[in-house]
Amino acid sequence: METTARALVPEERRIWPDILAFPETTYAQRLSKVQDELRKRGLDGALLFNPENMYWLTGYQTIGYFTFQTMLVPQRGKPVIIARVVNRDLALAHSTISAFEPIVDTADSIDVLAGYLNKNLPGGAVLGIETSSWYLTVSDYKRLEGAVSCQLVDCNGAIEPLRLTKSSDELDRIRHAARAAEAGLDAAIKAVAPGRTENDLAAAMFEASIAAGSEYLGHPPLIVSGEITGLCFAMWRRREIKAGDVVLLETAGCIDRYHAILSRPVVVGTPTDRHRLAADTLKLVLEAAVDAIKPGVTSGEVDRACRRRAEDAGLGSHFRSRAAYGIGIGFPPNWSEGHIYSIRPDDPLVLQPNMTFHVIPTFFFEDFGMCFSDSVRVTEDGAEVLTHYPRELFVVDA
Repeated sequence: METTARALVPEERRIWPDILAFPETTYAQRLSKVQDELRKRGLDGALLFNPENMYWLTGYQTIGYFTFQTMLVPQRGKPVIIARVVNRDLALAHSTISAFEPIVDTADSIDVLAGYLNKNLPGGAVLGIETSSWYLTVSDYKRLEGAVSCQLVDCNGAIEPLRLTKSSDELDRIRHAARAAEAGLDAAIKAVAPGRTENDLAAAMFEASIAAGSEYLGHPPLIVSGEITGLCFAMWRRREIKAGDVVLLETAGCIDRYHAILSRPVVVGTPTDRHRLAADTLKLVLEAAVDAIKPGVTSGEVDRACRRRAEDAGLGSHFRSRAAYGIGIGFPPNWSEGHIYSIRPDDPLVLQPNMTFHVIPTFFFEDFGMCFSDSVRVTEDGAEVLTHYPRELFVVDA
């Protein structure tokens, strides 16, 4: 059976012509591919909960995704948003969205969604649902399952494979994001000095990257100093920069939700032999990744080329994470597409042209951590480094 979603559309609706990142035809082509996939799976529609997938499909984005929202993709016609009422005007400003079903603050989200589905989907309909989404709770899923007349089935992976490779327009956004990331990194490195604080560095980084065009990031940048750099995902918190510190700086730029990321280390004062060994090895690991990345090789093969460099230097046990993760669309709390594709041990994923990665070899020791990273595109015969900044261990006078 075929379904076309319906909902009440306000009589007066203002379409904002400049709200979409790409031409409307781009979204129409994406929607057609997704609807073809739904029909292949025997689905009468799908409920999306991932803001990244909603954005990729329609260009719709809101910082209000911390409250309940979902997107119904029918077999025919444009998607419908079911969400908190305050998102209505923003949603309906998009020509890619057919209608909006409001959830007022005194209503129960699942009751509203179930009522809408029962009213608009035929009896016996089979509806796909993104059960792997962070934004669909177990409780909500169980309640919805018991409240609708249609059958709910997993539709995970209906969209993600279509996001693996980037179009020329998407690559333009990532390149622009790379320029913003470079500006932020440069400002932060120049701000490093004894007596300054991690917050000073963060302020310099944000000011420069935003001035260069960046929107809000999908993940906070990493700005951390001293021994705590040895703890993965530690963040800035007013620490004073001191002589002998390693300063870990990882920054990003975001243009139309597409990210580029890079990292460089700084040492305050004279680097130790361990500092230099770590930095020299990380540069070799990063170069090994760039040399190994090309169409037709597997993720696992690239990862192995990286780890071999670390092991040759006797530092393999300090290289604990994947070698790279996919980049593209990101909303907080994540700026990556690493949940879709990565470069990691034994991964059979075959690399294709126009996949984009953040290659991020990192070492964590007891008393410091260090990273060199760049954003990279798979080309027709190799790799293009998208972020441009000197690959060196930066040294600041103590």
